[in-house]
Amino acid sequence: MNPNSVRDWSFILWRNHDAKETPRHAQTHAPVIRNVVFDMGGVLVDVHREEAVRQFLALGVTDADRLIDSYHHSGIFLDIESGAIDVDTFCRLLCEHAGRHIPRPAIERAWKSIISRPQGYKLDYLLALRPARRLYLLSNNNPILMDWARTPDFSPDGHPVTYYFDKLYISCEMGCVKPGRAIFDAMIRDSGILPSETLFVEDSLHNLQTGQALGFHTCQVRNGEDWRDTLTAILQQRR
Repeated sequence: MNPNSVRDWSFILWRNHDAKETPRHAQTHAPVIRNVVFDMGGVLVDVHREEAVRQFLALGVTDADRLIDSYHHSGIFLDIESGAIDVDTFCRLLCEHAGRHIPRPAIERAWKSIISRPQGYKLDYLLALRPARRLYLLSNNNPILMDWARTPDFSPDGHPVTYYFDKLYISCEMGCVKPGRAIFDAMIRDSGILPSETLFVEDSLHNLQTGQALGFHTCQVRNGEDWRDTLTAILQQRR
Protein backbone atom coordinates (compact mmCIF):
# COMPACT_ATOMS: atom_id res chain seq x y z
CA MET A 1 0.00 0.00 0.00
CA ASN A 2 1.13 3.51 -0.74
CA PRO A 3 1.33 5.22 2.70
CA ASN A 4 0.54 8.57 1.12
CA SER A 5 -2.61 7.41 -0.62
CA VAL A 6 -5.94 8.70 0.63
CA ARG A 7 -8.08 5.88 1.93
CA ASP A 8 -11.30 5.62 3.90
CA TRP A 9 -10.66 3.43 6.92
CA SER A 10 -14.13 3.83 8.38
CA PHE A 11 -15.04 0.27 7.40
CA ILE A 12 -12.76 -1.08 10.10
CA LEU A 13 -15.08 0.23 12.82
CA TRP A 14 -17.21 -2.58 14.18
CA ARG A 15 -20.88 -1.78 14.00
CA ASN A 16 -22.16 -3.31 17.21
CA HIS A 17 -20.09 -1.44 19.77
CA ASP A 18 -22.88 -1.59 22.35
CA ALA A 19 -23.15 -5.14 23.69
CA LYS A 20 -26.94 -4.71 23.95
CA GLU A 21 -27.10 -4.43 20.17
CA THR A 22 -24.95 -7.52 19.48
CA PRO A 23 -26.88 -10.08 17.40
CA ARG A 24 -27.59 -13.37 19.09
CA HIS A 25 -25.46 -15.38 16.69
CA ALA A 26 -22.42 -13.36 17.81
CA GLN A 27 -22.36 -15.43 20.99
CA THR A 28 -20.77 -18.24 18.99
CA HIS A 29 -18.06 -15.97 17.57
CA ALA A 30 -14.65 -15.12 18.97
CA PRO A 31 -14.61 -12.21 21.45
CA VAL A 32 -14.97 -8.77 19.89
CA ILE A 33 -11.86 -6.59 19.99
CA ARG A 34 -12.99 -3.57 22.01
CA ASN A 35 -9.54 -2.20 22.84
CA VAL A 36 -6.22 -1.84 21.05
CA VAL A 37 -2.94 -1.35 22.93
CA PHE A 38 -0.07 0.05 20.88
CA ASP A 39 3.63 0.17 21.58
CA MET A 40 5.32 3.43 20.62
CA GLY A 41 8.85 2.78 19.33
CA GLY A 42 8.94 0.44 16.36
CA VAL A 43 5.16 0.61 15.93
CA LEU A 44 3.84 4.15 16.05
CA VAL A 45 7.21 5.82 15.48
CA ASP A 46 10.28 4.45 13.72
CA VAL A 47 13.30 3.56 15.86
CA HIS A 48 16.77 4.69 14.75
CA ARG A 49 19.03 2.89 17.21
CA GLU A 50 22.20 3.30 15.13
CA GLU A 51 21.76 7.08 14.99
CA ALA A 52 21.31 7.30 18.76
CA VAL A 53 24.38 5.14 19.31
CA ARG A 54 26.36 7.38 16.94
CA GLN A 55 25.30 10.55 18.75
CA PHE A 56 26.05 9.20 22.23
CA LEU A 57 29.44 7.93 21.02
CA ALA A 58 30.16 11.44 19.78
CA LEU A 59 29.36 12.72 23.28
CA GLY A 60 31.98 10.40 24.77
CA VAL A 61 29.79 7.46 25.82
CA THR A 62 32.19 4.85 24.49
CA ASP A 63 29.99 1.86 25.30
CA ALA A 64 26.80 3.35 23.84
CA ASP A 65 26.42 0.35 21.52
CA ARG A 66 26.12 -1.89 24.59
CA LEU A 67 23.81 0.38 26.57
CA ILE A 68 21.31 1.27 23.83
CA ASP A 69 19.04 -1.40 22.37
CA SER A 70 16.04 -1.30 20.08
CA TYR A 71 13.94 -3.13 22.67
CA HIS A 72 15.54 -3.12 26.13
CA HIS A 73 18.29 -0.73 27.23
CA SER A 74 20.95 -1.42 29.86
CA GLY A 75 22.54 0.47 32.74
CA ILE A 76 21.41 4.03 33.35
CA PHE A 77 19.56 3.99 30.01
CA LEU A 78 17.30 1.32 31.49
CA ASP A 79 17.18 3.11 34.85
CA ILE A 80 15.64 6.26 33.34
CA GLU A 81 13.06 4.20 31.45
CA SER A 82 12.09 2.25 34.57
CA GLY A 83 11.68 5.43 36.59
CA ALA A 84 14.52 4.50 38.93
CA ILE A 85 16.23 7.83 38.16
CA ASP A 86 15.03 11.20 36.86
CA VAL A 87 16.46 13.26 34.00
CA ASP A 88 18.77 15.33 36.20
CA THR A 89 20.25 12.19 37.74
CA PHE A 90 20.61 10.53 34.35
CA CYS A 91 22.51 13.53 33.00
CA ARG A 92 24.83 13.62 36.02
CA LEU A 93 25.52 9.89 35.90
CA LEU A 94 26.09 9.98 32.15
CA CYS A 95 28.70 12.70 32.60
CA GLU A 96 30.39 10.61 35.28
CA HIS A 97 30.22 7.55 33.06
CA ALA A 98 31.78 9.41 30.12
CA GLY A 99 34.35 11.14 32.31
CA ARG A 100 33.49 14.55 30.90
CA HIS A 101 30.90 17.29 31.10
CA ILE A 102 28.10 16.88 28.55
CA PRO A 103 25.61 19.74 28.22
CA ARG A 104 22.06 18.70 28.94
CA PRO A 105 20.71 19.96 25.58
CA ALA A 106 23.21 17.69 23.81
CA ILE A 107 22.04 14.71 25.87
CA GLU A 108 18.43 15.47 25.06
CA ARG A 109 19.21 15.78 21.34
CA ALA A 110 20.97 12.43 21.38
CA TRP A 111 18.00 10.78 23.11
CA LYS A 112 15.54 12.30 20.65
CA SER A 113 17.54 10.99 17.70
CA ILE A 114 16.44 7.44 18.51
CA ILE A 115 12.96 8.04 17.08
CA SER A 116 11.33 10.11 14.37
CA ARG A 117 7.98 11.86 14.23
CA PRO A 118 5.17 9.39 13.41
CA GLN A 119 3.91 9.34 9.85
CA GLY A 120 0.52 10.95 9.43
CA TYR A 121 -1.14 7.92 7.87
CA LYS A 122 -0.59 5.90 11.05
CA LEU A 123 -2.12 8.63 13.20
CA ASP A 124 -5.08 8.92 10.81
CA TYR A 125 -5.64 5.19 11.23
CA LEU A 126 -5.73 5.56 15.01
CA LEU A 127 -8.39 8.24 14.68
CA ALA A 128 -10.41 5.94 12.41
CA LEU A 129 -10.40 3.28 15.13
CA ARG A 130 -12.01 5.67 17.61
CA PRO A 131 -14.49 6.03 19.20
CA ALA A 132 -15.66 2.48 18.46
CA ARG A 133 -12.59 1.11 20.21
CA ARG A 134 -10.59 2.36 23.13
CA LEU A 135 -6.93 2.95 22.38
CA TYR A 136 -4.02 2.79 24.81
CA LEU A 137 -0.29 3.38 24.55
CA LEU A 138 1.95 1.00 26.51
CA SER A 139 5.55 2.08 26.10
CA ASN A 140 8.98 1.65 27.62
CA ASN A 141 10.04 5.27 27.48
CA ASN A 142 11.83 8.09 29.25
CA PRO A 143 10.82 11.61 30.36
CA ILE A 144 12.88 13.34 27.66
CA LEU A 145 11.03 11.66 24.82
CA MET A 146 7.65 11.82 26.55
CA ASP A 147 7.98 15.54 27.23
CA TRP A 148 8.39 15.98 23.47
CA ALA A 149 5.59 13.54 22.62
CA ARG A 150 3.14 15.50 24.76
CA THR A 151 3.69 18.66 22.69
CA PRO A 152 2.14 19.68 19.35
CA ASP A 153 5.52 18.89 17.73
CA PHE A 154 4.68 15.19 18.03
CA SER A 155 2.46 14.98 14.95
CA PRO A 156 2.41 16.57 11.48
CA ASP A 157 -1.06 17.91 12.32
CA GLY A 158 0.12 19.63 15.48
CA HIS A 159 -1.43 17.26 18.03
CA PRO A 160 0.26 15.74 21.10
CA VAL A 161 0.33 11.98 21.54
CA THR A 162 -2.48 12.25 24.10
CA TYR A 163 -4.83 13.35 21.30
CA TYR A 164 -4.79 9.85 19.81
CA PHE A 165 -5.24 7.65 22.89
CA ASP A 166 -7.67 7.19 25.74
CA LYS A 167 -4.74 6.85 28.14
CA LEU A 168 -0.96 6.45 28.14
CA TYR A 169 0.90 3.87 30.22
CA ILE A 170 4.57 4.83 30.25
CA SER A 171 7.29 2.84 32.00
CA CYS A 172 9.14 5.76 33.56
CA GLU A 173 5.89 7.01 35.09
CA MET A 174 4.77 3.58 36.31
CA GLY A 175 8.04 2.35 37.79
CA CYS A 176 8.18 -0.85 35.75
CA VAL A 177 9.04 -1.93 32.22
CA LYS A 178 8.02 -4.46 29.61
CA PRO A 179 8.40 -7.41 29.29
CA GLY A 180 7.78 -7.67 33.02
CA ARG A 181 4.22 -8.56 33.96
CA ALA A 182 3.80 -5.72 36.48
CA ILE A 183 3.28 -2.99 33.88
CA PHE A 184 0.64 -5.06 32.10
CA ASP A 185 -1.18 -5.82 35.35
CA ALA A 186 -1.16 -2.13 36.31
CA MET A 187 -2.63 -1.16 32.93
CA ILE A 188 -5.34 -3.81 33.19
CA ARG A 189 -6.31 -2.70 36.69
CA ASP A 190 -6.37 0.99 35.87
CA SER A 191 -8.16 0.78 32.52
CA GLY A 192 -10.56 -2.04 33.36
CA ILE A 193 -9.92 -3.72 30.01
CA LEU A 194 -10.24 -7.46 29.48
CA PRO A 195 -7.22 -9.00 27.73
CA SER A 196 -9.59 -11.33 25.84
CA GLU A 197 -11.14 -8.24 24.22
CA THR A 198 -7.85 -6.44 23.58
CA LEU A 199 -5.36 -6.48 20.71
CA PHE A 200 -1.74 -5.75 21.68
CA VAL A 201 0.41 -4.39 18.84
CA GLU A 202 4.18 -4.65 19.41
CA ASP A 203 7.49 -5.15 17.64
CA SER A 204 9.25 -6.98 20.51
CA LEU A 205 8.69 -10.73 20.69
CA HIS A 206 9.47 -10.83 24.43
CA ASN A 207 6.87 -8.16 25.16
CA LEU A 208 4.32 -9.99 23.02
CA GLN A 209 4.97 -13.23 24.88
CA THR A 210 4.03 -11.57 28.16
CA GLY A 211 0.87 -10.21 26.56
CA GLN A 212 -0.03 -13.63 25.18
CA ALA A 213 0.49 -15.23 28.60
CA LEU A 214 -2.02 -12.75 30.04
CA GLY A 215 -4.61 -13.53 27.38
CA PHE A 216 -4.16 -10.60 24.97
CA HIS A 217 -4.62 -11.03 21.25
CA THR A 218 -1.29 -10.01 19.76
CA CYS A 219 0.13 -8.66 16.52
CA GLN A 220 3.87 -8.40 15.90
CA VAL A 221 4.94 -5.68 13.46
CA ARG A 222 8.34 -4.61 12.13
CA ASN A 223 10.02 -1.27 12.69
CA GLY A 224 8.99 1.05 9.86
CA GLU A 225 6.21 -1.24 8.63
CA ASP A 226 2.86 -0.01 7.34
CA TRP A 227 0.72 -2.31 9.50
CA ARG A 228 -2.71 -0.94 8.60
CA ASP A 229 -3.84 -3.85 6.42
CA THR A 230 -2.59 -6.39 8.96
CA LEU A 231 -4.55 -4.80 11.81
CA THR A 232 -7.63 -4.34 9.67
CA ALA A 233 -7.67 -8.05 8.82
CA ILE A 234 -7.45 -8.98 12.50
CA LEU A 235 -10.13 -6.51 13.56
CA GLN A 236 -12.52 -7.58 10.80
CA GLN A 237 -12.31 -11.17 12.02
CA ARG A 238 -13.35 -10.10 15.52
CA ARG A 239 -16.14 -7.57 15.07
